[in-house]
Amino acid sequence: MAPHPSPRPSLRVTPVLAALSFSVLSVLSLAVFQTACTGAAPEAPPAATAATAPDAPADATTPGADSAAAKGLRGLASLVGGSKPIKPWSFDFKDPPASPRAPSTVAFGATIGTTMYPEVEALVQKLGLSCADTSVRAMMDRRREIERAKVTDAAARGEDAVTAASWVNKRSKRESNPQLRFSCPKITSDQLTDRVRPPSSGRLLYIFDDAAYPLRHASYQRTHRDHAAAYADYQEAVAALTKLYGPPTKPLTGTLPVPDKDGKIEFPASKNLEVTWEYGDLLARVNVLRYGELITVGERVEVPHGLRPDSPVFVAGKTPPLPPPLGATMPPLPDAWPAAAAPAPAPAASP
Repeated sequence: MAPHPSPRPSLRVTPVLAALSFSVLSVLSLAVFQTACTGAAPEAPPAATAATAPDAPADATTPGADSAAAKGLRGLASLVGGSKPIKPWSFDFKDPPASPRAPSTVAFGATIGTTMYPEVEALVQKLGLSCADTSVRAMMDRRREIERAKVTDAAARGEDAVTAASWVNKRSKRESNPQLRFSCPKITSDQLTDRVRPPSSGRLLYIFDDAAYPLRHASYQRTHRDHAAAYADYQEAVAALTKLYGPPTKPLTGTLPVPDKDGKIEFPASKNLEVTWEYGDLLARVNVLRYGELITVGERVEVPHGLRPDSPVFVAGKTPPLPPPLGATMPPLPDAWPAAAAPAPAPAASP
């Protein structure tokens, strides 16, 4: 009788092996992230949406005091690719097509295609709103200021400061886009003076392709928990834009829910319901979207993507070419880090 074959040994994942694997994967992930922040991986320009600043790598140290972990990260990052010179940003705008123009280009107190950045700054200041540039470049510069302040403070105390020097001392491709995203969070509808709106709270946003160009985009995105309130807000926005632009040029995507006999209404989950007014020089949209327990109502007016930002006032053969972008080349960063104070001399030994 042939002997019964013994079972093949199975691979046991011990707690030690699992911990070791997790550590290796964590280091590799940080290395890939560090490389992305220094511009090794190509990336598409940010779209007209909210931008977030990348998290700072955590394991790099100040020059001259690199830890073993930081050296290991740089070695791993070199496997993925080194940093390359970042080319100046350039635009390839097209003239607006020979199609009907929008009857109005005013939105949220500004004028699409003509209002400049300093004018929007003055507008929000007059309204008493708290706003800031939330573009990637601006947010990274603010993070660098915070990091450098920490290092300066530590140096003044004679201490060594650990810093993510890879992103503090070097700009990345993510920052090459000179776009300005002037965002005003937590704005209530009664703070806006363009019309009387239903009660809401949300983010007011103005977008410029560059500081040299006029306003491209203005929007107000607000969030509700009550479905009936979101419904009333959406209906009011559609009515207001219909009064400005006429009937929508693109019908509603999907089916809007209808209140029951008691006035109750519920939006379907994850279904974007949107109406659009589209012209040769301008695009206006109102949408409502439920995600979880929240219902977002969005209202935006903008120059269509790819067209020159002054399209609403463009006249073929008369309007001059746009000037070069002011932010095409990123401004240099300070090179030197503050040196740590020399340690106090040791007290002399007693005889």
